[in-house]
Parts: sequence; structure tokens; C-alpha cells
Amino acid sequence: MITKNIKRKIRVFRLLAIVQAYHHYTMMQLNRQLLQHDNSWQHAEHLSHWMNVLMPYKESSPTDFLHDKDEVSDKVLDNYGEYKKWISIAEKSGITEKTLTAFCKNVDSLQSVFWLKAFGHIFYPDWLAALFLYVNNAISKTELQNTFVEYSLFSGKAKPANLAEFRKTILDIEKTISQIACKQICRGVKYRNRGDLMFIQGIK
Repeated sequence: MITKNIKRKIRVFRLLAIVQAYHHYTMMQLNRQLLQHDNSWQHAEHLSHWMNVLMPYKESSPTDFLHDKDEVSDKVLDNYGEYKKWISIAEKSGITEKTLTAFCKNVDSLQSVFWLKAFGHIFYPDWLAALFLYVNNAISKTELQNTFVEYSLFSGKAKPANLAEFRKTILDIEKTISQIACKQICRGVKYRNRGDLMFIQGIK
């Protein structure tokens, strides 16, 4: 019999694998897109100008927007490796590669769990990693609470995490994963039944 505590550990483990996989998936895609963008000094000056207009307290220069294509390519490969690693980990908790890949594409195309794409993938991996340690009695409640902070993208200052939004996003993640898995199962059964019907008709 699976106890309530074991179920909690499995749930957190699954969520950690999902969020980590998505984080590396979206970073991989982001760097792939960066490779396709103009890397000229003129373009960098334009971006720097608008950054200084929007965030005058955060001085930037054109060099901040120039990138080495070899370094970006390395980031693509590194994130792909991490993405595949977390897919393998997720499979141990019962989530197939097909389901998790579909989930990542779904979120990245803004079809679901918008908050995960917008901000969640930045903070949630650390939060869920700490939560997993906590449910396994590896860290204290105080250490867990200290992990649950967000950093403003504008000021860089830390603030307490929005736990209500976190809970909502977690439920959305689980709901979306479940929906995708169910659709894939139903589609597989449909194709299998169609194949059986064609086989029967062929031997009549």
C-alpha cells in the first residue's frame, strides 16, 4: 500500500522532472532562435538604446547584445543534453518521452500553462528541487521557505514567492500532462482498432 507521504514524494518528483525538462527545452529553443537573429553592431546599438529607455537605472551597451555563435551553439547542445536527461528521469515516474515532448511543445507555443513559459521555468526548478529535499527530510522548513523567493526582472530585488500562482500553475501542469497522455492513449487505441478492423476485413 502506497502511503500519503510516498504519494507526495512521487508527485513532487514528477513535477520536478517536468519543469526541469521544460526549462531546458525552452532555453534550447531560445538559443536556436538567437542563432537566426542579426548579430550586427547596428542591431546591438538599437537594442541597447531601447533597453536604456525602458530601464534607465540598468545601463547597457551594445556589447551586451552581441553574441558568439559558437557559444550559443554550445548552449543549444548543453540544454538538449539536460532536456534528454530529465526526460529519462521523468520516464521513471511514469511520464513517457512522447507525452513530455508534446507538453513542452504545447507550453512553448502558448497553448497552455502560460505562467510556466513566462516566469515559472526560471524559478520553479529551484523551488521544486528544494521541496523534494524537504519531503525527503533533507532540509528544514526554514531552508525550504528561504528558497521560495522571486527576483524582479526589472530591479533584481528578491521578494516572497507568489505561492497562490505557484499552486495554480502546478495544477495546470498536472492537468495538461494528464490531458495529453489521455489523448495519446485514445489515439493509439483508435488506430489499433482501425488496424484490427482492416485485418478482419482483409481475411474475409
